[in-house]
Amino acid sequence: MLYPILELQDIFVDACVRAPTGELMFLSTYGRDGSLQQLYAALHLGVQEGGIRQVTILDPASRQPLAAVPVGDPKRFDKFSGRLPKDNLFGSLVHTWIFDPCLMTPARATATAWLLVDRHTQHDDTASITSRAWSLIVQLSPVPLLPHWRERVLSALGKEIVTDLAETASAPVGRLHASLIVLPEAFRETLSTLVHDGKLTLEGDTGTR
Repeated sequence: MLYPILELQDIFVDACVRAPTGELMFLSTYGRDGSLQQLYAALHLGVQEGGIRQVTILDPASRQPLAAVPVGDPKRFDKFSGRLPKDNLFGSLVHTWIFDPCLMTPARATATAWLLVDRHTQHDDTASITSRAWSLIVQLSPVPLLPHWRERVLSALGKEIVTDLAETASAPVGRLHASLIVLPEAFRETLSTLVHDGKLTLEGDTGTR
């Protein structure tokens, strides 16, 4: 589904991801090249110069607002564009992603990472999503994690580590599902306790003792 935006005509969005604070993190847009260039410029300009400080996503049927998304600091945004084939139904269109680069790479300094999933093709593949979440946790962890610890660690800490943004006031709009992974400050201590209690072992048997 494509969603129009209030601030600029002839631009449509098929995915929007927000931070827990509500600020824009990712916007997937379609439109003419000039319109998308105007949008990207407007995000960076001051209000007095014609810039915008929020993107309002509209319901395509009622044209009523679905989400008013604050832009935040526009200096953090990057973009990636590709032109659709000219023989498509809508003519010459450009597809542009506007995004915060932190979505791409886990940040060990802040112990945070993002997991984005395409609702249309991946959302039901729970095994793959769990595997990707664990891979990110391993990359963020201040101590090495053994592969056979996965189920035990996720069982003990998964709800604390992984926030499903669909369950927050900053739920994504459109085709992307988003989760924010944050290691708690006590992560290392919790692992030590699990090791001490014999719940995490060097061997592959993670059964209850």
